[in-house]
Amino acid sequence: MNNLSNSILDYYLSHFDELQPDKQGHFATRLHLWCQDPQVAGHIAALRPWFTAGEQPKAALQQLIALSQETAGHGSKNAGELRQTYFVRYPLLKPVVLVLFRINFLQTVYGVDCRELFYQLFAQKDVLRLRDDLLKDTEALSILSTHAINFLYLLERCINQRDDTLPLAHFLEVGKTAYNRSDKLHLQLLIYLYTHCIIGDARFYYRALPARHAPVYTAMLQELEALIGQHYEDINLDNKFEFLVCCKIAGFTSGHEERIFDEASRSQSPDGVFLVDRFNNNPQAGNISLDTSEHRNVLFIMANRDFTPLG
Repeated sequence: MNNLSNSILDYYLSHFDELQPDKQGHFATRLHLWCQDPQVAGHIAALRPWFTAGEQPKAALQQLIALSQETAGHGSKNAGELRQTYFVRYPLLKPVVLVLFRINFLQTVYGVDCRELFYQLFAQKDVLRLRDDLLKDTEALSILSTHAINFLYLLERCINQRDDTLPLAHFLEVGKTAYNRSDKLHLQLLIYLYTHCIIGDARFYYRALPARHAPVYTAMLQELEALIGQHYEDINLDNKFEFLVCCKIAGFTSGHEERIFDEASRSQSPDGVFLVDRFNNNPQAGNISLDTSEHRNVLFIMANRDFTPLG
């Protein structure tokens, strides 16, 4: 643990009420699952009514489906315009992913197992068709990246409870062949494709990776290690910190850690003790407030702590 990560943690905790509920939930659950940080235990308890909709998980999930319909005309924060074509092609993806996330965290954080609700809310044949179509659609898989991978892993690992049904070697090959590595946006999507395979197999920091999957994930991290070395200035801090988090999960030692932490040490916001992009060519320019910088900063905190999964 370094002093900067401790200072950022203290700052977020002392300004916790300034965050939107979804950012509070993201921050607290990640630190709880990653290392059972006692400093977020009270926040985990306080957020339970929000997560469970007052102990009515089905109502909570139905609210998420309604929310996805309200924002159906929008893409996503990262690569929104590029991804919109594929969200239109696969309209079920957004609501399904939102529901999968909530079901996963209800179980892993709160011990509320409502997985049986999933196929009550979505027709199984439609979900499995979406899975099969995405696995065959390399272009959509590469551009949707995070969203497609999150869906595939949460469906198989959380709902279907199967560890060996996804084509991990195919995901590795998509990363090697489907992207223009001279394009900063493609670099970002490639990094997220690989990192979310690792995070997804860990069920978002709940469990250790299955040992038999280690060779593929090591190959992914070796690819990213080389990629970061070649394109360091074109990669934002969110990507870099998420890479370091995945190194921790997979037991991979990166030669870039010191350089990334040095960039972090020079990247404090002028508005508080938190990090923003200041020294790379692909900044998250719209994510510079305490609230919108939460993802970047909790990853930095995690990258400075040992991974001690609960599952």
